[in-house]
Amino acid sequence: MICEQAADYDGKSARGTVLGAAAVIVSAALPPFLVGALAPRIATDLPFDTSEVGLAVAAYYAASGVLSPLGGRIVELIGVTAALRLTAAISAIGLAAIAVATQTIHVFLVLALLGLPNSLAQPASNNILSRVAHRKTRGLAFGVVQASIPFATLVAGMFLAVASFGNRWRLIVFFVAGCVVLVQFLVPRAPNPISKPDNNRRPPEPSQGSPNMAGAHRMLTALVATGFLASAAATSLPSFAATTGLNIGVAPVAVAGAQMAGSLGSILVRISAPAVVSHLNLKKQLQVVSILLLVGVFGFLGLASQQALGFGIGIVTAFAFGWGWNGLFNLAVAGVRPNRVASSTGFTQAGVFLGGMTGPLVFAFIANEEGDTVAWCCMAIFMCVACGTILSASKFLTQNPVGVATHLTPTKSLEKDPNET
Repeated sequence: MICEQAADYDGKSARGTVLGAAAVIVSAALPPFLVGALAPRIATDLPFDTSEVGLAVAAYYAASGVLSPLGGRIVELIGVTAALRLTAAISAIGLAAIAVATQTIHVFLVLALLGLPNSLAQPASNNILSRVAHRKTRGLAFGVVQASIPFATLVAGMFLAVASFGNRWRLIVFFVAGCVVLVQFLVPRAPNPISKPDNNRRPPEPSQGSPNMAGAHRMLTALVATGFLASAAATSLPSFAATTGLNIGVAPVAVAGAQMAGSLGSILVRISAPAVVSHLNLKKQLQVVSILLLVGVFGFLGLASQQALGFGIGIVTAFAFGWGWNGLFNLAVAGVRPNRVASSTGFTQAGVFLGGMTGPLVFAFIANEEGDTVAWCCMAIFMCVACGTILSASKFLTQNPVGVATHLTPTKSLEKDPNET
């Protein structure tokens, strides 16, 4: 196994690390968004209706979820830099394969295979971001990288606008594949190993103790459940919120404006939440995530209200908080087992991806049988239960005070600072 010694990013290297990790996340997340956005144009060449788009995207998320635990292990085996390069390379090849597809099944199979690089992207990025030296910068880094996912949806929408001027969807996908190839030049290198021996690292604080694997495993199980439930509710938003607004008579321009405001709110919360609370210990970080989820519940109830005002407030609140918890959530996951960030993230991302696949399918089924109001209420229940599971995860810290690290501790020499008194 390749074992990269701990070292820190600081200053300019930290900024380059965040940019590179965000670029890789976008390259891995973009294919299903791009295919979904270009589906009307793809349908002019291939039989590609709404149900086939849904199945193809579901296959992508299913493969991502199933492979995520393996992806975390692969990252630890080959190293974060190699994993990030592999992610960008496979994503570029997959996009090129979609561009030359001659049958619908080809697009379906390629998207399913692209679940592999997506399963590598989050563990590798979280692993490398956990090495950013300053706590506030580290929290900001986690938020910026998670904000790159809604940014990918904006990029896909931009290319849809370009495609509307002509049926050049294959050329557009080739162009995006070329851009993903250039991501190789942005992939951050692993920091140089520290030259001092491991006993020069700061020991765990008394509240941390030695990691207890049983306690960490229980926490991760609760966090996997949280990721599944919260993601199941959140991923229903971009799929069905606009349709709900139109169904209750809200003007299309107002619906679009509300969804854009919600998306921007999601980006803002994803960036600001981990940056603001990065100084808190792990238990308090998990509690803040539960607060974000709880506020998101009221947003889903607003969407269920069948009133224009409730819809407007609800969509912004649900997007901003119900889909804005991801940055802080991943920062907290990285603190559960600081020496096993990639594998920990691999497990929790399995829940997130499988929730992303399940949520829209459950929503569509309930909405068809009982209507939008009941479907949004069910999503609010999912979010409520997610709030409960993450609070139960935080209680393992109380029951096992030496079980799990309370925050990430950057590498630092034990030698006394001559300026210290």
